[in-house]
Amino acid sequence: MNVEDLSGVRKAAILLLTMDDDVTKEVMKNLDEQEIEAIGKEITNLKLIPDHVVHRVQEEFMTKVSRKSKNVVGGESKFRLLVKKSFDEEKAEILLGNLDTKKGVPGEFLKRCDPRVLANVIREEHPQTMALVLSVLGTKKAGDAISCLPERVQTEVVVRMAHLEKVELKILAEVESVIREQLESTMGGAEGKQLGGVEVVASILNQMDRTLESELLGKLEETNPELAERIRQLMFTFEDLANLDDRSIQVLLKEISSEDVGLALKGASDSMKEKIFSNMSERAAAMLKEDLEAMGPVRLSDVEKAQVKIAMIAKKLESEGKIFLSRGSEEFI
Repeated sequence: MNVEDLSGVRKAAILLLTMDDDVTKEVMKNLDEQEIEAIGKEITNLKLIPDHVVHRVQEEFMTKVSRKSKNVVGGESKFRLLVKKSFDEEKAEILLGNLDTKKGVPGEFLKRCDPRVLANVIREEHPQTMALVLSVLGTKKAGDAISCLPERVQTEVVVRMAHLEKVELKILAEVESVIREQLESTMGGAEGKQLGGVEVVASILNQMDRTLESELLGKLEETNPELAERIRQLMFTFEDLANLDDRSIQVLLKEISSEDVGLALKGASDSMKEKIFSNMSERAAAMLKEDLEAMGPVRLSDVEKAQVKIAMIAKKLESEGKIFLSRGSEEFI
């Protein structure tokens, strides 16, 4: 798969899948229906995307945004802050490292490499080259890499590293470029990340605004009812909690705040409210009912946010084996 052959829509889909769910949700809010439908189809069809393709798409985005950010107040520092807020710590470090590499800062790519993989790539190189490469890594990574080198050269590499007083940046950049090409050519097709697929789409829809979620599923149902049903089966909403057994409800209630429960129940059905009340102590249930009666008008978005939060906690508890989520149509014996 060549990055040059990818459409803009597919690149956008790949980029969205590498962002935090909250950021993805905010981006989706600013797209029109046609754009959402186009990106949704790409996400659904995406399966295994090679690492080098993901990195190239991210780098292209980073380069374009960084150029744009220099024309506004804050410049590069503001851009870096934006990246750190949009991605988790590990992903932000990788993306900013990619940006530094594009700007010509030697050694940044090597710092991001897995030390074991790096050791395997340079194991047949001259010990001086090994020393040069390992000297730019942190102490932990350098130690891990040295332990993976052939024993016959380990001592010599350490000695040469000890005698390295000044690293010629031009030479380092050339060596780094060669190693990068080797890694991309030998591992790009074999190593990949599971990005798209039905599970990912279900997870994204679970955290979307309910109105938008319904619209997207409705449109998908018109064109591909079978796929829409598969996605629905993997989704889990607040109202599905009604299918939990009493023990599971009690476990869940221990993990969520009374404030979130109150907000979530504000927009819940009577049967859902009764399900929650019946699994609380009489005193706790009475207090919650009083809170609900005293609660004034609240924004629908706040209610939905609380419901999504509780549904996500339920999913987490299920993955840990602490509760069992029934999808309603399943039978028990």
